[in-house]
Amino acid sequence: MAQFVQRTFLKDGDINTLPDDPTAKGLANYRNAWIARGLHVLGRYDMAAEIARLVESQMHPVTGGLATLPHQPVDQRVYCLGSTGSAVLALLAMGRVEAARRGGGFIAGLLQDQPVTKGKFYLLRDAGGEILREDRKTGLAMVSSIDIGTPGQVYWYLGMAMNACASLYLATGEPRWREAGYQAYALFRNCADDIYEIISNGKVAWGLGWMHRATGDAQFARAAQDVWAWHCDIQASDGRWLRVGQIDSLDEQPLHITLDTTLERAFYMFELSRTLDI
Repeated sequence: MAQFVQRTFLKDGDINTLPDDPTAKGLANYRNAWIARGLHVLGRYDMAAEIARLVESQMHPVTGGLATLPHQPVDQRVYCLGSTGSAVLALLAMGRVEAARRGGGFIAGLLQDQPVTKGKFYLLRDAGGEILREDRKTGLAMVSSIDIGTPGQVYWYLGMAMNACASLYLATGEPRWREAGYQAYALFRNCADDIYEIISNGKVAWGLGWMHRATGDAQFARAAQDVWAWHCDIQASDGRWLRVGQIDSLDEQPLHITLDTTLERAFYMFELSRTLDI
């Protein structure tokens, strides 16, 4: 699979290179960082390092955020919590702790600059470092804000924030990352009840699990299992997962979406078995 990615997609550290790729126009650098982490774990250090160099070059020199799209003019870049969390996890996997700290600073800064428990929590900064206090959406996964307490939100960003903060705390022992993780958890606790029944929230359970691993706080273990319970309930008898709420049936769901949805949830279960000791 790594050879296929290298042969088909990878160019100058970027996997979002095919002109007809509809998924490359949203969270492209999120995908770059995610696959760099996987390639490093796999042992394809050549590819992982090539992508990591691009990812680091796309991080804001002051705020530490990762730009959503590669190769944009500097003054047009937008920096995203979700993309940055992906960068933190990739960079930590590769031992690039200082670069990961810069990304963590972006996440912690967004949490500190928006001390809200209800209402809008914004996820983006512009090239000047200002929080983008506007609502925008690209596709099913990329949004610019979460309306805490209102149903129907895209919540996975909170899981990514908790995961990045927990992982930084485990790597460095610095209390600021633990505190930022608890701030993200406070937002989770004030979300509408549908946070427990949203298909993209495997990442929320994943992040809660890593907060438990980092802190030993039992409330994170309970919350992770509460979020994951619904995912167990909706798994098909043959092991597949449907993107409930977005596609009506497994027969209608395209194969690539079934693979993505199922393999991702399988990955989270392996991670939860590690972080929750179950």
